[in-house]
Amino acid sequence: MLAILVSVAANGHAAGAPHAPAGVNHGAIAAAAATDPMAQVQDGVAAVIAVFRDPAMPLRQRRAQLSALADRYFDFAAMAQSAMGYHWRSLTPAQRAEYVPLFTAFIKDAYLTQMRDYVVKKVQSELPAVRFDYTRESFDGADYATVYSNIHLPEQKDPIAVNYLMHRVNGEWRIYDLTIAAIDVIGNYRSQFNHALNDQGYDKMIATLRAKQQALRRELANPETPRPAA
Repeated sequence: MLAILVSVAANGHAAGAPHAPAGVNHGAIAAAAATDPMAQVQDGVAAVIAVFRDPAMPLRQRRAQLSALADRYFDFAAMAQSAMGYHWRSLTPAQRAEYVPLFTAFIKDAYLTQMRDYVVKKVQSELPAVRFDYTRESFDGADYATVYSNIHLPEQKDPIAVNYLMHRVNGEWRIYDLTIAAIDVIGNYRSQFNHALNDQGYDKMIATLRAKQQALRRELANPETPRPAA
């Protein structure tokens, strides 16, 4: 939901209060989140929306809270491994220990840098106009599930399909991939990394990723640096 909401916000849209299918007991969502994947997604999206709703929260604090929520609802270690594809098997333990936290920092910072004060204001002004509908969930065995949802934007005729791929980690559901309008987020990184690893090797690929992440971190350290709206 960090990827969804910040990306939507950065493009001038806001996420309204999530709408569950008919018959859902909203008061029970938080309690059920640990054992039900759809409830977990609803709980996470509601928590992110709450961060955007607070008009007095400083930008640094808002980003920090979104980062903490991402850690709570996403399985970044699984995302990092999936993004490596078949190359994961050839990495040494030391390379894995280097790559996983770097990928985690990169993907979080890539979305957090999109959030500026002007983006937050747009979100707050447009908040009532957009809604999330959760349509269904499907299971692949006991520990894997997909939650299907749609984002309805007022100026767009057709909703944006957003699907959350989840698995159970230590008894709790975590997101390990998602698709936005049929585009696989982690699959996109996997394609990029595959080309880089085949053409340049691990050392060059990791150096490039580190340079990009460090540039993002510098940008986050200077939140007042102007960035023109898209």
